[in-house]
Amino acid sequence: MTSKPSPKTTSQDIFEAVSTHLNELRAQITEPVRVREEDLANKLGVSRTPVREALIRLDSTGLISLRPGRGALLQPVSDKDYMEWLQLREQLEGFAAREAALNASRRDVMGLRALFAPFMESGAAEAAPERYAQANVSFHKEIFRLANNHLLERVWASFGHRQTSYRRRTIARLHRAEDSLREHLAIIQAIEEGDAEKAAALARAHVRALFIAVEQEAGREPASGVGTI
Repeated sequence: MTSKPSPKTTSQDIFEAVSTHLNELRAQITEPVRVREEDLANKLGVSRTPVREALIRLDSTGLISLRPGRGALLQPVSDKDYMEWLQLREQLEGFAAREAALNASRRDVMGLRALFAPFMESGAAEAAPERYAQANVSFHKEIFRLANNHLLERVWASFGHRQTSYRRRTIARLHRAEDSLREHLAIIQAIEEGDAEKAAALARAHVRALFIAVEQEAGREPASGVGTI
């Protein structure tokens, strides 16, 4: 359930609340859904003006399509959208991991490791796919935070849900939990060592492996020239 902003909520807070709500809704739909400005304002407990402003901003990101006099249209994420996002994400993750390795404190590293502590026993990640998916979401969000680049964080906030909400069961469906865990731990180790280039390479390879797995599942040959390592 989307929480209601406080009375002192800023326009940026409302934008993020609207974005989060629509991304959560997008993960659940298979057909286009009409989004009403008034309904969103009522749900969030705010006036319509900042909601309208948020929808205009989200229209520019492609999350919704504004139609004059007819409100906004929220489209489900297509397979093509998802694959294109993975291609872009490979480069963003590499940059984020590189910067995280330069910025992360020991406490930050401990926090990253704590996310996966419940899954260290063999088979634990496979046995708890929903919990592992949540840890995965938290891990990638934290990597982008540790990059300490506000523009990068905004990009992730706008598009990151395409990998965290859409196809949230991708890891489980492709039986990638153990591989995913091993790759995450390797990235954390590189960050702990302060090895920026290694962290970047591992992060890119991590996303690339998912890209290839999804393509192979769809019966296609891996595309050439997409950020191979």
